[in-house]
Amino acid sequence: MTIDNRPKIVSPHDVETTLNYCVPHGPIPLIKYITEPPEGTPWMNFDIVSYPVTVHDVRSTPLETGASLDTQAFQFLEAPCKEREFLDEAGFANEGGYYDEVKELVVKNVDGAKKVVVFDHTLRRLAEEPKGDRGVERGPLLRVHVDQTEDSALRRVHKHLPEDEANRLLSLPNQRVRIVNVWRPIENVVAHNPLAVADWRSVKHARDLVVTRKMLQPGKGEGGTYNVRHNEEHKWYYMRDMTPNEVVLLKCSDTQGVDEGGIAKMCLHTAFKDETSDPEAPSRQSIEVSGRSVPFV
Repeated sequence: MTIDNRPKIVSPHDVETTLNYCVPHGPIPLIKYITEPPEGTPWMNFDIVSYPVTVHDVRSTPLETGASLDTQAFQFLEAPCKEREFLDEAGFANEGGYYDEVKELVVKNVDGAKKVVVFDHTLRRLAEEPKGDRGVERGPLLRVHVDQTEDSALRRVHKHLPEDEANRLLSLPNQRVRIVNVWRPIENVVAHNPLAVADWRSVKHARDLVVTRKMLQPGKGEGGTYNVRHNEEHKWYYMRDMTPNEVVLLKCSDTQGVDEGGIAKMCLHTAFKDETSDPEAPSRQSIEVSGRSVPFV
Protein backbone atom coordinates (compact mmCIF):
# COMPACT_ATOMS: atom_id res chain seq x y z
CA MET A 1 0.00 0.00 0.00
CA THR A 2 1.31 3.46 -0.92
CA ILE A 3 0.74 6.27 1.54
CA ASP A 4 0.76 9.77 0.08
CA ASN A 5 2.32 12.08 2.69
CA ARG A 6 2.26 15.17 0.52
CA PRO A 7 0.43 18.16 2.04
CA LYS A 8 -3.00 18.41 0.47
CA ILE A 9 -4.35 21.44 -1.34
CA VAL A 10 -6.99 22.90 0.96
CA SER A 11 -8.55 24.97 -1.80
CA PRO A 12 -7.62 25.57 -5.46
CA HIS A 13 -4.78 27.80 -4.22
CA ASP A 14 -3.93 27.42 -0.53
CA VAL A 15 -1.38 24.90 0.73
CA GLU A 16 -1.07 23.06 4.02
CA THR A 17 2.57 22.75 5.00
CA THR A 18 4.88 23.40 7.96
CA LEU A 19 6.94 26.45 8.85
CA ASN A 20 10.05 26.46 11.02
CA TYR A 21 10.02 28.66 14.12
CA CYS A 22 12.60 29.16 16.85
CA VAL A 23 12.38 27.75 20.37
CA PRO A 24 14.97 29.45 22.62
CA HIS A 25 16.87 27.27 25.07
CA GLY A 26 19.37 29.88 26.17
CA PRO A 27 19.51 33.50 27.24
CA ILE A 28 18.09 36.35 25.17
CA PRO A 29 19.35 37.72 22.83
CA LEU A 30 19.82 34.56 20.84
CA ILE A 31 23.10 33.92 19.03
CA LYS A 32 23.57 32.50 15.52
CA TYR A 33 27.04 32.02 14.04
CA ILE A 34 27.43 32.52 10.29
CA THR A 35 30.99 31.13 10.20
CA GLU A 36 32.70 28.47 12.32
CA PRO A 37 32.13 29.34 16.00
CA PRO A 38 34.84 29.10 18.67
CA GLU A 39 35.68 25.55 19.72
CA GLY A 40 33.05 24.16 22.06
CA THR A 41 30.48 26.81 21.12
CA PRO A 42 27.29 25.69 19.33
CA TRP A 43 26.29 27.28 16.04
CA MET A 44 23.15 28.67 17.71
CA ASN A 45 21.52 28.65 21.14
CA PHE A 46 17.99 27.84 20.02
CA ASP A 47 16.10 24.99 18.40
CA ILE A 48 14.14 25.04 15.16
CA VAL A 49 10.72 23.37 15.38
CA SER A 50 8.20 22.81 12.57
CA TYR A 51 4.55 23.78 13.08
CA PRO A 52 1.64 23.09 10.70
CA VAL A 53 0.24 26.14 8.92
CA THR A 54 -1.89 27.07 5.94
CA VAL A 55 -0.24 29.41 3.44
CA HIS A 56 -2.81 31.33 1.40
CA ASP A 57 -2.28 32.16 -2.26
CA VAL A 58 -2.86 35.80 -3.23
CA ARG A 59 -3.51 35.04 -6.91
CA SER A 60 -6.92 36.38 -8.00
CA THR A 61 -7.55 37.81 -4.54
CA PRO A 62 -7.60 41.44 -3.38
CA LEU A 63 -4.10 40.99 -1.92
CA GLU A 64 -2.56 40.32 -5.34
CA THR A 65 -2.67 44.04 -6.12
CA GLY A 66 -4.06 45.49 -2.89
CA ALA A 67 -1.54 44.50 -0.22
CA SER A 68 0.61 47.39 1.01
CA LEU A 69 3.83 47.87 2.96
CA ASP A 70 2.09 50.05 5.53
CA THR A 71 -0.79 47.64 6.21
CA GLN A 72 0.41 44.06 5.65
CA ALA A 73 4.19 44.86 5.46
CA PHE A 74 4.40 43.25 2.00
CA GLN A 75 3.37 44.20 -1.52
CA PHE A 76 3.28 42.18 -4.76
CA LEU A 77 4.05 43.90 -8.05
CA GLU A 78 4.36 43.12 -11.73
CA ALA A 79 7.85 44.45 -12.47
CA PRO A 80 9.72 43.24 -15.59
CA CYS A 81 13.41 44.13 -15.63
CA LYS A 82 16.23 44.34 -18.16
CA GLU A 83 18.52 42.03 -16.16
CA ARG A 84 17.84 38.40 -17.05
CA GLU A 85 20.73 36.12 -16.04
CA PHE A 86 22.03 37.95 -12.93
CA LEU A 87 25.55 36.62 -13.47
CA ASP A 88 27.56 39.86 -13.35
CA GLU A 89 27.19 40.77 -9.70
CA ALA A 90 29.88 43.45 -9.93
CA GLY A 91 27.80 45.16 -12.62
CA PHE A 92 24.64 45.45 -10.53
CA ALA A 93 25.87 48.76 -9.10
CA ASN A 94 26.90 50.24 -12.47
CA GLU A 95 24.88 53.05 -14.00
CA GLY A 96 21.79 51.51 -15.57
CA GLY A 97 22.41 48.21 -13.74
CA TYR A 98 20.01 46.23 -11.60
CA TYR A 99 20.47 48.44 -8.54
CA ASP A 100 19.18 51.41 -10.56
CA GLU A 101 16.16 49.37 -11.65
CA VAL A 102 15.44 48.55 -8.01
CA LYS A 103 15.77 52.19 -6.95
CA GLU A 104 13.33 53.27 -9.65
CA LEU A 105 10.92 50.53 -8.66
CA VAL A 106 10.95 51.53 -4.99
CA VAL A 107 10.56 55.25 -5.63
CA LYS A 108 7.65 54.53 -7.97
CA ASN A 109 5.81 52.15 -5.63
CA VAL A 110 6.68 53.13 -2.04
CA ASP A 111 4.69 56.17 -0.91
CA GLY A 112 6.90 59.08 0.12
CA ALA A 113 10.19 57.57 -1.01
CA LYS A 114 12.35 60.11 -2.82
CA LYS A 115 15.80 58.65 -2.29
CA VAL A 116 16.89 55.00 -2.18
CA VAL A 117 20.29 53.72 -1.05
CA VAL A 118 20.94 50.09 -2.03
CA PHE A 119 23.36 48.42 0.38
CA ASP A 120 23.14 44.67 -0.21
CA HIS A 121 21.94 41.84 -2.41
CA THR A 122 21.71 38.08 -2.01
CA LEU A 123 21.52 35.53 -4.81
CA ARG A 124 20.00 32.16 -3.96
CA ARG A 125 20.74 29.49 -6.56
CA LEU A 126 21.32 26.36 -4.47
CA ALA A 127 18.47 23.89 -4.04
CA GLU A 128 19.08 23.92 -0.26
CA GLU A 129 20.67 26.34 2.19
CA PRO A 130 24.09 25.00 3.27
CA LYS A 131 24.37 23.82 6.85
CA GLY A 132 27.04 25.39 9.00
CA ASP A 133 29.40 27.82 7.28
CA ARG A 134 27.38 29.15 4.33
CA GLY A 135 30.10 31.07 2.49
CA VAL A 136 28.76 32.95 -0.53
CA GLU A 137 26.62 30.17 -1.96
CA ARG A 138 23.06 30.40 -0.72
CA GLY A 139 19.79 28.52 -0.96
CA PRO A 140 16.25 29.14 0.31
CA LEU A 141 16.07 29.94 4.03
CA LEU A 142 13.47 27.69 5.65
CA ARG A 143 13.13 29.57 8.94
CA VAL A 144 10.70 32.32 9.93
CA HIS A 145 12.68 35.52 10.46
CA VAL A 146 12.96 39.27 9.95
CA ASP A 147 16.09 40.65 8.30
CA GLN A 148 16.72 43.57 10.67
CA THR A 149 16.13 44.54 14.28
CA GLU A 150 15.38 48.16 15.11
CA ASP A 151 18.93 48.61 16.43
CA SER A 152 20.64 47.00 13.43
CA ALA A 153 18.50 49.10 11.07
CA LEU A 154 19.66 52.30 12.78
CA ARG A 155 23.27 51.12 12.59
CA ARG A 156 22.83 50.69 8.84
CA VAL A 157 21.70 54.31 8.52
CA HIS A 158 25.04 55.41 9.96
CA LYS A 159 26.98 52.83 7.96
CA HIS A 160 25.56 53.61 4.53
CA LEU A 161 24.89 57.36 4.68
CA PRO A 162 27.27 60.26 5.37
CA GLU A 163 27.31 60.93 9.10
CA ASP A 164 25.82 64.43 8.87
CA GLU A 165 23.00 63.14 6.68
CA ALA A 166 22.39 60.17 8.97
CA ASN A 167 22.26 62.41 12.06
CA ARG A 168 19.88 64.81 10.34
CA LEU A 169 17.65 62.00 9.17
CA LEU A 170 17.37 60.38 12.58
CA SER A 171 16.99 63.60 14.59
CA LEU A 172 14.09 65.25 12.78
CA PRO A 173 10.69 64.09 14.10
CA ASN A 174 8.92 63.97 10.74
CA GLN A 175 11.61 62.12 8.83
CA ARG A 176 11.15 58.46 7.99
CA VAL A 177 13.56 55.65 7.18
CA ARG A 178 12.39 52.33 5.79
CA ILE A 179 14.46 49.30 4.81
CA VAL A 180 12.74 47.45 1.98
CA ASN A 181 13.76 44.08 0.54
CA VAL A 182 12.92 43.58 -3.16
CA TRP A 183 12.60 39.82 -3.82
CA ARG A 184 12.46 38.44 -7.38
CA PRO A 185 12.57 34.94 -8.93
CA ILE A 186 15.34 34.28 -11.48
CA GLU A 187 15.02 32.34 -14.76
CA ASN A 188 12.13 30.08 -13.77
CA VAL A 189 8.63 30.19 -12.37
CA VAL A 190 8.84 29.37 -8.65
CA ALA A 191 7.65 25.84 -7.96
CA HIS A 192 9.79 24.68 -5.02
CA ASN A 193 10.46 26.60 -1.82
CA PRO A 194 8.26 29.64 -2.55
CA LEU A 195 8.43 32.65 -0.27
CA ALA A 196 5.76 33.07 2.43
CA VAL A 197 5.05 36.43 4.09
CA ALA A 198 3.02 37.16 7.22
CA ASP A 199 0.41 39.89 7.59
CA TRP A 200 1.81 42.25 10.25
CA ARG A 201 -1.64 42.64 11.78
CA SER A 202 -1.49 39.00 12.90
CA VAL A 203 1.85 39.45 14.73
CA LYS A 204 2.34 40.13 18.44
CA HIS A 205 5.62 42.02 18.29
CA ALA A 206 6.76 41.76 21.92
CA ARG A 207 5.83 38.09 22.23
CA ASP A 208 6.71 36.69 18.81
CA LEU A 209 9.98 38.37 17.81
CA VAL A 210 13.26 37.38 19.45
CA VAL A 211 16.39 39.49 19.00
CA THR A 212 19.21 37.41 17.54
CA ARG A 213 22.88 38.39 17.34
CA LYS A 214 24.23 37.26 13.95
CA MET A 215 27.95 36.58 14.37
CA LEU A 216 29.69 37.41 11.10
CA GLN A 217 33.13 36.68 9.69
CA PRO A 218 36.10 37.66 11.88
CA GLY A 219 36.70 41.39 11.73
CA LYS A 220 33.20 42.15 10.39
CA GLY A 221 31.49 42.43 13.75
CA GLU A 222 27.91 41.25 14.06
CA GLY A 223 24.46 41.90 12.71
CA GLY A 224 21.02 41.78 14.23
CA THR A 225 17.96 39.87 13.07
CA TYR A 226 14.75 38.58 14.59
CA ASN A 227 13.95 34.92 14.90
CA VAL A 228 10.29 34.23 15.59
CA ARG A 229 8.31 32.20 18.12
CA HIS A 230 5.35 30.24 16.80
CA ASN A 231 1.97 31.93 17.03
CA GLU A 232 -1.07 30.14 15.61
CA GLU A 233 -2.64 33.54 14.86
CA HIS A 234 -0.04 34.33 12.18
CA LYS A 235 -1.64 34.73 8.74
CA TRP A 236 0.62 33.53 5.95
CA TYR A 237 0.49 34.34 2.21
CA TYR A 238 2.44 33.65 -0.97
CA MET A 239 2.05 34.11 -4.72
CA ARG A 240 1.65 30.81 -6.52
CA ASP A 241 3.82 30.30 -9.64
CA MET A 242 5.61 33.61 -9.18
CA THR A 243 7.56 34.61 -12.32
CA PRO A 244 10.79 36.57 -12.94
CA ASN A 245 8.58 39.48 -14.06
CA GLU A 246 7.09 39.78 -10.58
CA VAL A 247 8.50 40.96 -7.26
CA VAL A 248 7.40 41.09 -3.67
CA LEU A 249 8.44 44.03 -1.51
CA LEU A 250 9.12 43.17 2.14
CA LYS A 251 9.35 45.86 4.79
CA CYS A 252 12.34 45.07 7.02
CA SER A 253 12.09 48.12 9.29
CA ASP A 254 10.30 51.46 9.55
CA THR A 255 11.00 54.29 11.95
CA GLN A 256 7.29 55.19 11.81
CA GLY A 257 6.04 51.63 12.24
CA VAL A 258 4.27 50.57 15.41
CA ASP A 259 4.26 47.36 17.40
CA GLU A 260 0.56 46.57 16.97
CA GLY A 261 -2.08 48.30 14.84
CA GLY A 262 -1.43 51.32 12.68
CA ILE A 263 1.56 51.39 10.33
CA ALA A 264 3.19 47.98 9.78
CA LYS A 265 6.68 47.77 11.23
CA MET A 266 8.28 44.75 9.52
CA CYS A 267 7.56 41.58 7.55
CA LEU A 268 8.01 38.05 8.90
CA HIS A 269 8.96 35.77 6.01
CA THR A 270 10.37 32.35 5.13
CA ALA A 271 10.71 29.89 2.30
CA PHE A 272 8.49 26.84 2.69
CA LYS A 273 8.09 23.37 1.25
CA ASP A 274 5.22 23.02 -1.21
CA GLU A 275 4.97 19.29 -1.91
CA THR A 276 1.99 19.91 -4.18
CA SER A 277 4.31 21.42 -6.81
CA ASP A 278 5.62 19.47 -9.81
CA PRO A 279 8.59 17.37 -8.63
CA GLU A 280 10.16 17.74 -12.09
CA ALA A 281 10.11 21.54 -11.98
CA PRO A 282 13.50 23.29 -11.74
CA SER A 283 14.82 24.47 -8.38
CA ARG A 284 13.96 27.96 -7.26
CA GLN A 285 16.44 30.73 -7.96
CA SER A 286 15.98 34.23 -6.62
CA ILE A 287 17.60 37.56 -5.86
CA GLU A 288 16.79 39.91 -3.01
CA VAL A 289 18.04 43.48 -2.88
CA SER A 290 17.94 45.52 0.31
CA GLY A 291 17.76 49.28 0.25
CA ARG A 292 16.87 52.20 2.44
CA SER A 293 14.17 54.62 1.33
CA VAL A 294 14.12 58.12 2.78
CA PRO A 295 11.61 60.91 2.13
CA PHE A 296 14.01 63.64 1.07
CA VAL A 297 16.57 64.30 -1.66
